[in-house]
Amino acid sequence: MIKYLRHEEIDKHTWDACIAASENNMVCALSWFLDVVSPGWQAYVEEQGGAYATVMPLPGTLKMGFPYLSQPLHAQMLGIFTTVRSSPAVREQMLELTIKRFKFINGYRFNAGDTPCLEKLQNTYDLVPRYTRLLALSKPYPELYKGYTRDRTMNLKRAQRANLRMFESDDIEPLIEHFKKHIAHKVVGGVSEVAYKMLRELFAAAKKHGMAQLMYTTAGGEVNAGCLFIKYNNTISYTFNSADSEGRAANGRTLVLDEIIRQHAGSDYVLDFESPMIQQIEHFYASFGSQRVKYFALRQNALPLYVKVIRNVRMKLYRAFFATGVAEEV
Repeated sequence: MIKYLRHEEIDKHTWDACIAASENNMVCALSWFLDVVSPGWQAYVEEQGGAYATVMPLPGTLKMGFPYLSQPLHAQMLGIFTTVRSSPAVREQMLELTIKRFKFINGYRFNAGDTPCLEKLQNTYDLVPRYTRLLALSKPYPELYKGYTRDRTMNLKRAQRANLRMFESDDIEPLIEHFKKHIAHKVVGGVSEVAYKMLRELFAAAKKHGMAQLMYTTAGGEVNAGCLFIKYNNTISYTFNSADSEGRAANGRTLVLDEIIRQHAGSDYVLDFESPMIQQIEHFYASFGSQRVKYFALRQNALPLYVKVIRNVRMKLYRAFFATGVAEEV
């Protein structure tokens, strides 16, 4: 029987044991990760023999008195995580319960392990296909290197000739300050201090659990690129990065990604580039020999008509506000 649990009802030790035992386990579904990116998260849980056999995190909130479900910042995918003891129909049951509970669902992303089940339900629910890029690191480095495109190998050689200094660090602040200075102004709507605070807390929690790896490249003593990776079980997640024009020209991130691949070559790790749906960025990740992997995002808008009208007006004002450039001056 599937139960809806409020945040305070969730046994987090039992939760994390279920995530770890599930075939499609991922770091962003662990309780401490969810506590950072979605405080007060709820869940659907199927119990068997006193243990959680299947779970689905629900990063929900209330807006205008209606339950909303959305994808938290820094969490690429969530969805349904099940152990071998669970019945095959549980995914469809949890999806149906989600649709009934949340009047508005803004792109809640299911993990790739849910894809075969969701493929069959596209005519029933508003499921939007999305893609990430994965690179299995089981081969020796020379074989992985052969999978790079010609352009990537050329850019890697340029990076090596650029005499960049590459090093690991336990300090997230240079990465945040670098992103603020060089990237944030390009993000539509800007980036709030809440997002940076969340990133700091996430890095601290991942470091506490021994899962964080933060790398920088510098030229002349100045950081020009930074990359944060979080490792859990057999997955390395490319969680956050920044590069300025100098870092891009010198291919700092190419140098870092190649080093991560080199360090973990011949292992059971898979590098998840957490690729966004932006062609240029996906092309960059594909150049390392990664494979395209499909997953689904769920949408729904069952709000009353008057709420839809208010929301649409707000969105139009929001877009017009930022289109004027006024937001950049505030």
